[in-house]
Amino acid sequence: MIRFEKATKRYGQRSVVDAVSMEIPAGRLCVLLGESGSGKSTLMRMVNRLVIPDAGRVLLDGRDTASIPPEPLRHGIGYVIQSVGLFPHWTVARNIATVPTLLGWDAARIAARVDTLLDLMGLPPDQFRGRYPHELSGGQAQRIGLARALAADPPVLLMDEPFSALDPGIRRGLQRALRDLHAGSGKTILFVTHDVEEALLLADDLAVMQDGRLIAHGRPAEVLRRDAEPAIRRLFGEATLAFHRLGTLPAASVAIGADKLAIGADESPGGIADTPLLHADANCKQALMLMLDQGTDRVALPDGAVVRLPDVMAASGAASDAAFRTAPRASPGVAPEAASGTAP
Repeated sequence: MIRFEKATKRYGQRSVVDAVSMEIPAGRLCVLLGESGSGKSTLMRMVNRLVIPDAGRVLLDGRDTASIPPEPLRHGIGYVIQSVGLFPHWTVARNIATVPTLLGWDAARIAARVDTLLDLMGLPPDQFRGRYPHELSGGQAQRIGLARALAADPPVLLMDEPFSALDPGIRRGLQRALRDLHAGSGKTILFVTHDVEEALLLADDLAVMQDGRLIAHGRPAEVLRRDAEPAIRRLFGEATLAFHRLGTLPAASVAIGADKLAIGADESPGGIADTPLLHADANCKQALMLMLDQGTDRVALPDGAVVRLPDVMAASGAASDAAFRTAPRASPGVAPEAASGTAP
């Protein structure tokens, strides 16, 4: 668990982080979102004491980080940055092994951990452990950077705009990989970005920064509520706020069950014939995008339930705030292009 208590950082007369208080429960993926200069990276770096607060404090699992020597503190926190920061004269294996080596792990344990992490990153160990950073693509280098951050199996992972310099296709793949990693590991992750799409794709919890202040914090559906303050509406776009809100609502929550469908000449109990198939964990935004792409007013879920255009539109503009606050988090991991096929 990470807790900020009136954390403040000043440079001269300017507060770049201004009395921020919030708590990130253990096992959550919290995204710090804000424009350049909002203070989000400075706040995150207070966790591993790369930035020392001028006032307030930061607690990690109930301990004030100021009471923990920097070296052991940082050994227990994974840290991934945009520039990756791989040592150019070291092999991939040696780069990944940096922290375990500092911790005194034996060679056999380190080698096994390196291979495990390369497999986890989708990089065959036999092909990659002996390569050097200049022999890697941008996406491969970022995966190695993530593997290095995970090498000592830290419970907390800090990620400062790690995917922002990558091509869109590579970025989407790494975003999905991060969601899968988080689901499988239960690590507490603090992720910094200025990209609203990336934030909504990844976040369990969303914290929005502006001019050093925390202006919103909660589940994405809560932050994007219909009475959101003007600063939130500007950041996400007045014209697209409802569209973004759909991304927080599971498609299954507006679907009509197969047992309630009217059976007609072109329908079957398992769903409507020739209806495009949506992934089971997709959200309403993905359902709408698939409908637009396929030129249809409905899509099907694998269990035979159907999501209809009028119901999606109602969810975007007429659903109560309470419905969005209580809805379970929608899975972001399926792009519309992946939801192809026909209903069973």
